[in-house]
Amino acid sequence: MRKRPRLVALSGIDLEIRAGEFLCVVGPFGCGKSTLLSLIAGLAFPTSGEVMVNDQVLKGLGTDRILIFQEYGLFPWLTVGQNVEFEMHMMGVGLRERGERAEQYLQLVSLTGFRKSYTHQLSGGMR
Repeated sequence: MRKRPRLVALSGIDLEIRAGEFLCVVGPFGCGKSTLLSLIAGLAFPTSGEVMVNDQVLKGLGTDRILIFQEYGLFPWLTVGQNVEFEMHMMGVGLRERGERAEQYLQLVSLTGFRKSYTHQLSGGMR
């Protein structure tokens, strides 16, 4: 059996992002953009080197960072409202409270009128 060559996703990255700075990561398919973002978010760990946030070595997830995934985390067979309520349902939140909280969340993002719509009926930004 042949040994596969080791794939290096990122190498020699030295990046400093200042507070309040807007950063856009651009590059061709497969160059490591998603890997870099996963490292910064704490969803992946480097095989060498380290990721530092606020002069601290990153050891995992943190509330000071966020990563918005490229894929939508929605169930296409559920309505928008049911998608919003799903996690609350799994946590045992009662039907009435789920409905009230979902309504609040939908109001926050101006999607109240789409509560009964299915995800395929929404624009990409709405999803």
